[in-house]
Amino acid sequence: MVKKTAKARADRGKFDSKHTDHAKPINRKVAAAVEPFTFASAAASKVWGDTLVNCVPPAYAVRYRELRDDLEGAMAAEDAALCVELATSLIKALKMMNLKARQDGHEPPKVDGHICEWGGKIYCFLASGDISAVSRANPNWAVYHLSDVCAVLNALTDDLGAPVVNEFPTAKITAVIMYDDEINFEPDGEENDRQRKNSSAERGVPAYQRAAGARLR
Repeated sequence: MVKKTAKARADRGKFDSKHTDHAKPINRKVAAAVEPFTFASAAASKVWGDTLVNCVPPAYAVRYRELRDDLEGAMAAEDAALCVELATSLIKALKMMNLKARQDGHEPPKVDGHICEWGGKIYCFLASGDISAVSRANPNWAVYHLSDVCAVLNALTDDLGAPVVNEFPTAKITAVIMYDDEINFEPDGEENDRQRKNSSAERGVPAYQRAAGARLR
């Protein structure tokens, strides 16, 4: 008990991600360093979805994945200078893959709607068209009609969201966190509660996306 108390005092004020649904806050210099790549990645996803890496030679795709992993590591280490270098290389890699794919005769997916990436997943919001056909052609995508999105927003956020938007018209959603009102007072309940709190919108989101938040949309 004494050891636990001493450790608690020593750790007071230190960040520990296991006590929260959010990852460690991102250093401002690191966020600034990776922001250009965040926007470049978002722009590529709007055009290609997740198909670009499948339209280039394996060496291109592997190198891009390596650079992405290296960037995540550099961000975790808060090495802003290395983040600048890697982000610059990744932007060049996106341009090279886009050019190579088109030179080899590949074309981006054709949909009447909007494609975006969030949390490592591709979302497609159709204005019109056959949703089942798009889903079959892109089985890893989450495909919705815009009317579906409107129905969800109407059901979940209109009471809260509409007044906020009206009062702050330039506001952007940066995260959505659903809280469970039930509190478990059992001795072993803390870990179970933490595992159950899995609804944070940032869970699984790559660090370079969290650095820019909703601005990449």
